[in-house]
Amino acid sequence: MERTIIICNTSSMPVAAREASVYTAITMAEYYRQMGLNVLLLADSTSRWAQAMREMSGRLEEIPGEEAFPAYLESVIAAFYERAGKVRLHDGSIGSVTIGGTVSPAGGNFEEPVTQATLKVVGAFHGLSRERSDARKYPAIHPLESWSKYKGIIDQKLVDNAREVLFRSNEINQMMKVVGEEGTSIEDYIEYQKGELLDAVYLQQNSFDLVDAAVPVDRQKKEFDLLYKVLMAKFGIDSKKDVRAFFNQLRQKFLDWNSVLTTDERYEKYENEINDLYLSKVKEG
Repeated sequence: MERTIIICNTSSMPVAAREASVYTAITMAEYYRQMGLNVLLLADSTSRWAQAMREMSGRLEEIPGEEAFPAYLESVIAAFYERAGKVRLHDGSIGSVTIGGTVSPAGGNFEEPVTQATLKVVGAFHGLSRERSDARKYPAIHPLESWSKYKGIIDQKLVDNAREVLFRSNEINQMMKVVGEEGTSIEDYIEYQKGELLDAVYLQQNSFDLVDAAVPVDRQKKEFDLLYKVLMAKFGIDSKKDVRAFFNQLRQKFLDWNSVLTTDERYEKYENEINDLYLSKVKEG
C-alpha cells in the first residue's frame, strides 16, 4: 500500500470528475516515470470512463457516433493508451508506464464501440469467460478469444500449433453437443481429449498450490516441450472408453508433476512416468 495510489470516483460523483479521473491517474504515473520508476496503472473500468464521456458529449450537444458515444471515442482511447511506454531520461536511467485497462461491456458483447476501439490500440487482450469461471477453470481467461502481440517465452510456431489443437478440440466439442459422443470418430475424440489435456494441465493453475501458483520460466518451457510431444503424437487406441481412461490417467500424472518442486526426487519420477505412459500408446509407423 505504501507504493499504491488509488483514485476513486463512484457513479454518484459528477460526470466531469469521472472523466477526469483517468487523466489524473496517467499524469501522476508519468510524474513517477520521470523519476526513473516503473509504474503500473490499472484502469477499472475504461467502459465507465467512456460512459462519462458519452454523458458529457450529450450535454455539450455534440454529434453522436455509434451507440451515442462521441464520434472521437477511438482517438481519445488511443491517445490514453499511447501515453504508456518506456523512456530514457537525461541522466540515462529508464522509467516506464504500463497500462492495464479493463473493459466491461454490457452483456459481455465484445462488438460494442469501447471494446473495439480498445482492441485496435492495445498490445494484448485477456478475454475473461463466465463459462470458464462457472466451470471452475482458473484463471478464467478464454484461450481462444485472448491474444498478445508481445513475444512469449515459447517459440511462436509451437504456440500456434498448440492453439490449433485447442481450436480443433473446441470445434469437436461443439459438434459432440449436437451428435453426441457416439457420432464422433476415434480420431476426432482423441483430438478433443488433447485440447482438454492442454487446457487442464498447462492453461489452468492452482493458486492454492505453492508450486503451481507461480512457475519459473525454465520449468514452463520444459513442461510445455513434453506436453507438445503428447499433443503432436499419433495414438493407436481402439475404443473411446480406452481413450478417456488414457487421457484421464495422463492428466492426473501431469497435475501431480505440476505440484512438486524441481528439486524433489518425485519430479523426475513423474516425468519418466508421463513419457512411458504416452509412448506406450503411440501408433507405430
